[in-house]
Amino acid sequence: MDLSLINIFFLLLSISSVESCILQNEMQIHVINRLPTNSPQLKLHCASKGNDLGERLPAIDEDINWSVCEGFFFNEVYFCKFWWGTKEKGLQVYNDPFYCVEDSDDYNHVDNCKWEVRQDGFYLQQTSHADGSYYMYHYLDWS
Repeated sequence: MDLSLINIFFLLLSISSVESCILQNEMQIHVINRLPTNSPQLKLHCASKGNDLGERLPAIDEDINWSVCEGFFFNEVYFCKFWWGTKEKGLQVYNDPFYCVEDSDDYNHVDNCKWEVRQDGFYLQQTSHADGSYYMYHYLDWS
């Protein structure tokens, strides 16, 4: 009987890693183009070790998003490269299921990592310690 329970567990685990997040935490990653109207086209390319999302050309205010099923070892990493006019930047947009990125200031109280690409850099949604509201934290400059 114990062997069949173990087999069922591993079957569920393998199914969850393929299609859905059964027994795992699902995180939504959002990258939103908040650049000014009439500015050069933003191009981005996001990928993890096993999942290449390809190049995208998001319109102003367009939300590029995808789901991550974080495994038991918390080792999923997504990296994005951004091009805007003469500017270019690469950064990890997800590497931690609790903070979105390891060097983030605040615990992520929702199951999403929301990024905004703006004229002065990259913003990550954070939670205020004072009142629990959400705000966009200037995480990184273009330079």
